[in-house]
Amino acid sequence: MTDLNAYYDHLYISPHFDDVALSCGGQLFRHTAVGDTVLVVTLTAADPPHGPLSETVESIHQRWANSLGKSPKSMVAQRRAEDREAFDILRADVLHLPFLDCIYRAGPGGSPLYPGPMDMFGALNPGDEHFVGNLVKAFTALPEASAYYLPLGVGGHIDHRLARRAGEQAFDDVGYYEDYPYTEIPGALAMVLPPAERDQWTAETIWLTETALAAKTDAIGQYRSQLSSFFVDLDDMVAKLRAEGARVMRNAGDEGEDAPNWAVGAERIWRRV
Repeated sequence: MTDLNAYYDHLYISPHFDDVALSCGGQLFRHTAVGDTVLVVTLTAADPPHGPLSETVESIHQRWANSLGKSPKSMVAQRRAEDREAFDILRADVLHLPFLDCIYRAGPGGSPLYPGPMDMFGALNPGDEHFVGNLVKAFTALPEASAYYLPLGVGGHIDHRLARRAGEQAFDDVGYYEDYPYTEIPGALAMVLPPAERDQWTAETIWLTETALAAKTDAIGQYRSQLSSFFVDLDDMVAKLRAEGARVMRNAGDEGEDAPNWAVGAERIWRRV
């Protein structure tokens, strides 16, 4: 593991291995390009428990393995390696915390807390109530930073929602990033940023150069096990990331912002007023 600094200019909380790269890769490139230090903290980086896995997990592992043409064994170790490769490209440090992804978390009797593929987008399982407290404790032990960033929780994934809750308890004056690819779902962003509450928020738009978008795309391409989860192939990945950047530019334009003529995309960070 890379030795960590005692202090960072920017600290991003990533519920899973790919979340910050997918949502914030362009701004990470811009930060480090001007010499700012960045730490990405990936929360659910622990190996899955020994023993039988749920049908949902078995299916997910097999899909990941098929993306690589490999055995589904040791998939989390593969994903940790992909995470490091991605943030090497963006020149950010990464810290892997030993928490389980929700698909692996189980109750005292061993029954999965979120057994079905849609359960992770539903209500918090009572057996998971302690999870936020454990995250808060881990967050308070992290290096200090000038700016902290959390997922907005677009799409409603339980790990994103719990990461946000814990971060709001642990950090002051946080920024929130838009969770891609859930932002592709019509109306998903408006569910966490309702138009009626828009005056309670302010947005910072980070304009992306072609170089920044290319670096973001290259970084996301390192998550080879995940490509089939989000994209048809590499060409589809390139097209969708460009389309997402264009969506954010349009949203900023609709709110009166003028994009610089060199911008080919954008990302946004939201803060409460």
